[in-house]
Amino acid sequence: MAVLALTRLTFVDTMRQPVTWLLTGLSLALVILSYAFGMFNFETEDRIRMLATAGTAAALINGLFLAVVATSQQVHDELASRTALTLFAKPLGRGQFLVGKVLGVWLAVVFTGAIIAGVHLLVMTWAAHTGFDDYRPKDSPFFDPEVVVPWQPIILAHLFALGHSACLGVISATLALRLGLVANILTCFAIFVVGHLLSGAHIPGAVVIPGLALFNLDDAIQLVTPVPTAYVAMTVLYTALFCAGWLMLGLALFKHQDIP
Repeated sequence: MAVLALTRLTFVDTMRQPVTWLLTGLSLALVILSYAFGMFNFETEDRIRMLATAGTAAALINGLFLAVVATSQQVHDELASRTALTLFAKPLGRGQFLVGKVLGVWLAVVFTGAIIAGVHLLVMTWAAHTGFDDYRPKDSPFFDPEVVVPWQPIILAHLFALGHSACLGVISATLALRLGLVANILTCFAIFVVGHLLSGAHIPGAVVIPGLALFNLDDAIQLVTPVPTAYVAMTVLYTALFCAGWLMLGLALFKHQDIP
């Protein structure tokens, strides 16, 4: 029950932060602008694919910034203000403290990500209906039969963005135990960049560096191919194991750490 209470408080506190809604608003603006930019392309299929990848990228970036910055700030503020000492007297274990903080911020990522995904799917539906044209004849079908929208990869890409944010969130929470706020945020974004560089060099991540290539469904969206169920299950399992591993590492570091 103590973990659930801390999770709820962390979620509410994260949702109250202006930066949370600023990031969400910017992501929604990127989705709308992607639709506007698509009107300058000549091929409807290219417009649809561009809008699909742009919308999923906006959700990914929103989750990345929110998971890294908010998790780091939540853990760092509790330790710096010594509020964690009060929480540990409730009773609340140090492992429960980390889980509650990570889960609370991640739920905020899920909430804002659902808003972005909903708007993105509505814009995709409108684009498929109009073909990026303001006017369609009255006898035209609601959906253009020649427009193929990769709905399954798009929806999975939004869900995979949540897994991506979970991996970076647990890294941020663990590093926040030993690093300052700014140093932690910069380190997490460096891990994000290195993870993508390793993926581009066909070197998969494993334990320390997350395998970010698993969460990338741009090829499936561009080629309009469904994502196999086995691949989805493998990615979910990897995300769960990776987050559990980093949380165990965080607990090992936090177990003997003195709070000044």
